Amino acid sequence: MPGRPLSLTRLTRREVMARSAAGALGALVGELAGGAEPALARREHRRRRHLQGQRVSGPGPAPLPSAPQRTFDVIVVGAGLAGLTAARDLEAGGRSVLVLEARDRVGGRNFDHALGAGKVVELGGQWAGPGQDKVLGLARELGVATFPTFSDGASIYYQGGQRKTYSGDIPPASPPALVEVEATIVELNNMAAEVPADAPWQAPHAGAWDVQTIETWIEGQDHTDEARFLAGLAIRGVYGEEASEISLLDLLSAITGVGGDFNTLIGSAQTIRFVGGPQQLSIRLAARLGSVVRTSSAVVGIDQGAPMTVRTVTGSFRARAVILAIPKTLMGRIAFSPPLAPAYDQYLQRQPMGSVIKVNAIYDAPFWRAQGLNGSVVSDTGPIEIVYDNSPPDGRPGVLVGFMEANQSRAVLGGAGGAARRRAGLARALLRRGRRPPRRLRRHGVGARALYARCVRVIQSARRADLARARHLERGRGAALRRRRHLAAVARIHGRGDPLRRARGPGGPGRALIRAALPRGAPSRQP
Repeated sequence: MPGRPLSLTRLTRREVMARSAAGALGALVGELAGGAEPALARREHRRRRHLQGQRVSGPGPAPLPSAPQRTFDVIVVGAGLAGLTAARDLEAGGRSVLVLEARDRVGGRNFDHALGAGKVVELGGQWAGPGQDKVLGLARELGVATFPTFSDGASIYYQGGQRKTYSGDIPPASPPALVEVEATIVELNNMAAEVPADAPWQAPHAGAWDVQTIETWIEGQDHTDEARFLAGLAIRGVYGEEASEISLLDLLSAITGVGGDFNTLIGSAQTIRFVGGPQQLSIRLAARLGSVVRTSSAVVGIDQGAPMTVRTVTGSFRARAVILAIPKTLMGRIAFSPPLAPAYDQYLQRQPMGSVIKVNAIYDAPFWRAQGLNGSVVSDTGPIEIVYDNSPPDGRPGVLVGFMEANQSRAVLGGAGGAARRRAGLARALLRRGRRPPRRLRRHGVGARALYARCVRVIQSARRADLARARHLERGRGAALRRRRHLAAVARIHGRGDPLRRARGPGGPGRALIRAALPRGAPSRQP
């Protein structure tokens, strides 16, 4: 269009490409004409110069219109079992869905660590039990086999420094404590019979039970220290939290949910395991969903509009509805606009998660089975209070899994000398309970020949680290008070009963510590 003034802002990409092609064609025609420059070529030459001047001095080209952002029917936040099964059902119903997961993996609180040859140790949740039909049905649907937790043989009850063996779910407590524990279980089952599984708040005594903690109720039921300890230990095993932090109504609802028997919570719920680990369920679900699952996409904000906008660290997505399939404590970290209703915000603040440290000790073989033991231990001496056999189906390698729960876990994770205390407590627990050193200790790298010497060095370094921290805090204001507090903490961790204080006799600290830690009559093996 020779009479049309050129304006870069009015040119489209198609026009620019067409005019450039015309210019190239004009130049080619000029060359073929033996150097004569046709009018078309001269006009194209002037146009190019004009465009170059506008690029330097004039406004830049208008941005190209972006493609409209897709609006999903539903965005699911969290790629654990809850989030992935919700996404599967939505897709089956013809809805468009997107799953956003903060971590670089799927599975949530199911997390397996490979041992080789298709075998794993479970670092997260791992068991199922009778009545948990949905997860067992999902395993059948996805082709994941199950096998029973090893339970042949006797369990160990370590109480007051004494080792006893027993069978069944209840440890061999003193007769008065045993009577109280049995009566407590019967009363809990009777109360749970009044609680509807799908609407526990409609129970006749829901208000009174909900404002009462389990600990308060247990103190009114049990009068012996041993019965109260066993009841509290059972609650820590179920919730990973102290009984003082859990509503009585919540426990009764949980009992109703497993069929009405408290023994199912503390025993039968740990009877079924998954071949290859439970994280396979999430991995196979994600594989079926395909590209709709996005990992490493932590959600930082949700704008509650129409549609809703979900903001991540890398971008934003729109949806007509959002499902939050994450723990309540993580919901509180998301910035909602407008904010959540005050009542719901208060609810999230009052629903803390428990605290659990899980330790897998791996041996060449499950030596305890040859001794007629099933690997289960209940102990009143922390930090590890509960132990199970966690070996693969064929029993190779042998694995013992131990739990530090609730305040036992928090005491190890934090406080004065937290890291040192964690190493020392783990070393003592293994020396006290294991007659043989493990082949390797997951995430601590302890070999068989060096275990006992390493445990001794760990306890020694723990004490040195704690004392060094106390001395460091002598500086500045309030130094004397801080030093006193930390020295008191060190004394609690490494008190006068510390085996190292008794290990200064002949043979050196290592041999004396091993003799003190091994069961009576056991051979002492010095690396």
